[in-house]
Amino acid sequence: MTKYSNVTPYRETNNFFASPTLYENIRDFLHDEIIEVCFTKKDGTERKMLCTLQSNIIDQEYESYDDTKPPKIINKEVMRVYDTEAKGWRSFLLANVKYLKTNLNDYSS
Repeated sequence: MTKYSNVTPYRETNNFFASPTLYENIRDFLHDEIIEVCFTKKDGTERKMLCTLQSNIIDQEYESYDDTKPPKIINKEVMRVYDTEAKGWRSFLLANVKYLKTNLNDYSS
């Protein structure tokens, strides 16, 4: 599977997709801004999505911590995001990501 090495215009991206911290790296982008993710869906079609994890955009509050419940196990093979166009939660497999685009505001006219 081919991965693009230059996935973001202004940040260091050498071996970005090979990084053991890929989940955390993408999550950091999502908390900072709206990004475009292109990935292959399970049915084989390609999908481009504008998504984020910025709390000021998401019209929902995250679940508050409840110490009476065991912590949820995070599957770092799947990224759960808020789709800003569909205005809902979506997810994608990190292994199926073709590219990311960040700093989208820098290109708007």
